[in-house]
Amino acid sequence: MKIMNDIKISKLLLTAIKSEIPLLKDDKVPSGFSETIDLMFSDGNIELDRERFNILANNWNLPPINNEFFNRYFPVTIVSVQEFKAGLDKFIVDALWHFGDLRRAYLSLSDMVGIESYFNEHSFHVEELKGRLPWSLVEQINPSDRGFLGYVSGQRPKHQQELLGFAELVVTELEENSSSYVDLSSQEISQRILEKLSKKKPEIKNKIEEFNKLKEIKNLDLFSSSELESTKIVLADFRKQISETIEKIELLKEIGKRNQEHYLRNIESIDVYVATSMRNDAEYHDMYNFVEETFKDEKIQSLNLRYFDPTLCYCESRIDKGVIECLLVRSSKVTIYCAQEGDTFGKDSELAATMAQGKPVIVYVPIPKITDIDIAEIENENEKLAKLATKKETLEKRAKTFKDFHPLGLQVGLYDGVARGVIVVRTPEECSKILYKILTNSLDVDIRYEQHGIVLRERETNSVVRVMTGWGVLAHCFWNQFDKTQNPKAGLPS
Repeated sequence: MKIMNDIKISKLLLTAIKSEIPLLKDDKVPSGFSETIDLMFSDGNIELDRERFNILANNWNLPPINNEFFNRYFPVTIVSVQEFKAGLDKFIVDALWHFGDLRRAYLSLSDMVGIESYFNEHSFHVEELKGRLPWSLVEQINPSDRGFLGYVSGQRPKHQQELLGFAELVVTELEENSSSYVDLSSQEISQRILEKLSKKKPEIKNKIEEFNKLKEIKNLDLFSSSELESTKIVLADFRKQISETIEKIELLKEIGKRNQEHYLRNIESIDVYVATSMRNDAEYHDMYNFVEETFKDEKIQSLNLRYFDPTLCYCESRIDKGVIECLLVRSSKVTIYCAQEGDTFGKDSELAATMAQGKPVIVYVPIPKITDIDIAEIENENEKLAKLATKKETLEKRAKTFKDFHPLGLQVGLYDGVARGVIVVRTPEECSKILYKILTNSLDVDIRYEQHGIVLRERETNSVVRVMTGWGVLAHCFWNQFDKTQNPKAGLPS
């Protein structure tokens, strides 16, 4: 590229460098650097090969680079400022992505033999994923039944059975001592029976109030002497229904346990761990829809993934469940963190642990809809709309928090010191797209300069995925300390 004689080439190149690295101040440009550039390109042509590049790098007290480094980022001969900037961009992305620091990356890569092999080793191998045989050992469970594997929904029938026992005490009293309640209203009968039974069962009043709120028992007057026989039939049917449900839950739990074992036996091949916290039917239903829509995507299916579906598993031991979740975080390639209106310490820990290992994390923050179970079941239209508005506001704040403010949204890798962020998505379709890009090494990132540092933002979601501090004192102290081997101590029990 020919430059007019009255234009200083040094000024053009320095302007290009500073536009790529704004934290490079004028007082940081080494003495004699501009003069060297002007002499090097005195004929007005910008032609920069590896030899000339190394001469310029020496001005910055940087070691020379080998052919592999130069060829990865630049053509054989750089003939324009644009080519120089393009190569510098690519280096900045590599540096922050794999090393967390520009100088650290330069020193590591400058004389590396097999530089392309290094980056290949740090990439996902798509053809290996696709080339595996199908894996279909997990047993399916009807989506409407999966909630029974949750703590709240799974315990509900036994709780109903307990409440039913108190209701049957009322019916027994009304039947055996019917003469005591002749010509009394239901309210009067209620007062007398509850007062009598509370002497041996102090909690019966609260239990009967709770029983009357069960949606399975509607418009039942438990204290009506005239409807006693029909009440006994309703309660008998309800007891049978509860017994059948409890039996069904035990069968579902056995399937869930078997599924958990299948996942454990294939733990080394699990690609994606879906981290969530589910306790009731609505949460299981929402999670089923999310997992189904995310992994049934055509591109995702083409990858032949093994993913952990939390709606198909059951583990009754809190200790075992915690160990399993740690193992999944440790073994999987990617974690999808499903954010809800309120989250748990366990799930937050899984997010942080995944990032600390240097693995990608996708945070899914749903967009609430009027058809969500917890909203749709509200009968009053105004209350339903109010619930939707509140939920929408809460989740919008959570999405913004994860993207910009959450302390767990940025974690330093324990093995490499790279500061990583999470990618925030709002729909299953967006999650599928980002997951595919991660596993096919095709994420698009933009270089930004924020808070005196360098930031890589994922282009589609604008999520921060890498950062480098521009504070020299912090960078110096961080890398000096990080490279020291630590022997963590936990003390000793008495």
